[in-house]
Amino acid sequence: MRVFCVSVLVAMGVLFQTACQSVEHSYITGVADVPLKDLSTPPTSWESSPLRANTLYLLHGAKSNAEAQDRVGDYYYVRWYDAEPDKPTRLVMSYTQSRMGSTVLTAQHEMKEPRSSAGTRMYRFAFNGPVRDRLGDVLSWRVELYVDGQLRDSRQSYLWQDPSVTGAEVVSSGMVAEVVTEAMRKLPEAPKAEPEKKAP
Repeated sequence: MRVFCVSVLVAMGVLFQTACQSVEHSYITGVADVPLKDLSTPPTSWESSPLRANTLYLLHGAKSNAEAQDRVGDYYYVRWYDAEPDKPTRLVMSYTQSRMGSTVLTAQHEMKEPRSSAGTRMYRFAFNGPVRDRLGDVLSWRVELYVDGQLRDSRQSYLWQDPSVTGAEVVSSGMVAEVVTEAMRKLPEAPKAEPEKKAP
């Protein structure tokens, strides 16, 4: 019995020591792809309650049907642990859209100012409105976390293919607006889905 108690105390001490060790480097804890495909509100069942909450959150405050329709799109919630709040941090999302071929676009979120403390952070990348209507759904993505200019962590979707392997054109975040404007000028409007006809 005494050996068992000592073993339990040693195990608890190891767990406590591990839990109290500080995390030295920032890392991505998760990327959630939560699209808003239409304006219908999911049912109140427990299985769809997260989707329902997200739909209500994204549509909150829309003053017209047109404004609500502009919010339909792809939303990516990136969570990371910010272990180095004194250093500038940058999230970079590289992505492809269905009507842009193999072209890889980029978006980024920067935190240049020091934060008050280490902790979990969250940022939402949103692809909606007329640009998303014209360029299509996000098909693949990669999110990278940089701290003080150094890559700390990355996550990617199953369909992501590295542009250095495929030879795809990569458009930096500073040039995306120009490329998207040109693409919207050239691309015809995407066909609208026909409403389903009910059987007589």
